[in-house]
Amino acid sequence: MKIAVIGAGLMGPAITKDCLEDQGVEEVLLVDIDAERLRHVAEELGNPTKLKTVIQDVTDREGLARALEGYDAVGVALLEPLNTHAIWGAIDAGVGVVDLSEVSVEDAKAIDEEAKKAGVAIIPGCGVEPGLTEVLAAQGMDMLDSVEAVDIWCGGIPEDPKPPMDYKIVFGGPYLPLWPGKVKVIENGEVRYRDRYSLGDPPRFDGIDRPLECFYDGFPESLHLVEKFEGVQRCTEMTVRYEGYCEKVNFLDECGLLSREPIEFRGSEIVPFETFSRIIHPKVRLEEEERDITVLRVKVKGEKDGREILYTYDMVDRYDNEERVTSMAKTTSYTAAIVARMLAKGDFDLTGYVEPVRVIRGEKMDELLAALDARSVKITKTVTHA
Repeated sequence: MKIAVIGAGLMGPAITKDCLEDQGVEEVLLVDIDAERLRHVAEELGNPTKLKTVIQDVTDREGLARALEGYDAVGVALLEPLNTHAIWGAIDAGVGVVDLSEVSVEDAKAIDEEAKKAGVAIIPGCGVEPGLTEVLAAQGMDMLDSVEAVDIWCGGIPEDPKPPMDYKIVFGGPYLPLWPGKVKVIENGEVRYRDRYSLGDPPRFDGIDRPLECFYDGFPESLHLVEKFEGVQRCTEMTVRYEGYCEKVNFLDECGLLSREPIEFRGSEIVPFETFSRIIHPKVRLEEEERDITVLRVKVKGEKDGREILYTYDMVDRYDNEERVTSMAKTTSYTAAIVARMLAKGDFDLTGYVEPVRVIRGEKMDELLAALDARSVKITKTVTHA
């Protein structure tokens, strides 16, 4: 099979590496607009004969489609809105996509229609979060007769936190993921809204001694596609950071520095968040020598055969010193790479815009977890009976 990967930033090279190491993959194409970045990645990977690179602007839809013709699947490792451009190019080339990010609701509808016409599947949000969090929750729900609660915790944090935020950008891009506002949760069977940067109970994970905190981040809308989710009494998703993070974010928000609304400054128009991001980015970007940790916990509570059962999935993943791959790249990109190869082999019979919970279930979920385990991404399951 032949796999194409679009984006040579923090995530794309890990997808590329994982596909190159699969004996069933005969060729991997890495696409990026930056020639020097492509050269550097190819060199880091040892310039294998199976690797091809092409300089291509994803906003050039026709040019991208030509580059992707003949490939069996595409892994997209770009942030919005570039991922949307990449998806359209793949659809024009008649190739299915596994995307680390997601697209807007409006774009999803149009993509769904055109992908069905082209007979291809576009699988969005297929990393660690979004991605693993939802499919693990779905697996827990599938094993129950009825579901009472689904609670998710996930976060990427630096191993050695430093001021000013005790956080580093582990996914890529020039911006901290800061979006003040309200997020949706389900409490007592009702949809409610909470301030995103309000705190939940402090989580604890094995091997992390420094105090952690977590804040509300809504919950995955794709869970509504899981049959047993209907009638759930509680559903939350919390993002994990080191203690003190929310206090800093709320202070920045109160100062107006996180606003996306333009203001006038010395005769020019500036966007506070853009200006703030330019200033802080050198202090919060993940440097090559820095190590990261990814934590994940999914709890699914319900009833099975008349007994109350709690399924708990836990993961504490760390930077791979031997392979020199960040934890976020491992957990995110390896997940996408494994699913991309499933797609390339024709393992899925759905077309259109296909959320992971619709296809990564049952045997495919077991296959994904086994493949991640073989790559030292360990997810443990604990069963607690009432």
